[in-house]
Amino acid sequence: MKALDKALKDKTVLVFIDLEGTQFSHEMIEIGAHLVILNKDHTVKKILKGYSSYVKAHNRIGRVVTELTGITEKLLQEKGRPFPEVFKQFRGYVGKYWNKCKFVTFGTHDLRIINMSVENSPKDDELSELAHYVNKNHFDISSFLGQFIQDQHGNPLSLSNNLKVFNQEFEGTKHSALADAYNTALLYKAFIEHPEIVQEEYKKALTHVHHTPVPISKVISKLFAGETVTPEDFDTAIKESLQ
Repeated sequence: MKALDKALKDKTVLVFIDLEGTQFSHEMIEIGAHLVILNKDHTVKKILKGYSSYVKAHNRIGRVVTELTGITEKLLQEKGRPFPEVFKQFRGYVGKYWNKCKFVTFGTHDLRIINMSVENSPKDDELSELAHYVNKNHFDISSFLGQFIQDQHGNPLSLSNNLKVFNQEFEGTKHSALADAYNTALLYKAFIEHPEIVQEEYKKALTHVHHTPVPISKVISKLFAGETVTPEDFDTAIKESLQ
């Protein structure tokens, strides 16, 4: 797919990341990541063992986040480590692939968590450079898939609902960073391996594009319904839209 070629360019490794953050200050409290080796055609060659850690934050977690993730202040005190230590260890996990990879997240909020965590940490040039590199080499798979797979109102789907499109169920516990990262990798794999499903979903999406001119929308709807559309039908649709 040309769109994917453009997004990934010549990268041969994807690092799927999921982060949990505090409710108000958006500091990292958990990181999960899975490194995925690609073939030259962007198909998945191997999903490597993941990396995960709890992270101590300077501010309170927040009730909503605790209810969603199960992460408590006590848990972070017992198992969490400082953000600079964790993020540098994450760099070590990526290792020799650091300059060959794209960092893949489901949405863009994870970047905000990284940036806010750097901001709330003591000044550290190495930490800032690592965060800058992740931002520069980021790929939002939610936004990318949202071009082709949408709900009936034209909105992008959640991670679990995207998986269901490919007849897959979420594996593990939702809102666990490592499980979310792994399932995002599985979603990418399904997207690559099932172009026929993507094609059908894209056809559906084209029928409810919000800003498509009415004549074109009518023609697309007829084509999606399996009807034959002629130039005369298109002319009629244009004429009707102007009445």
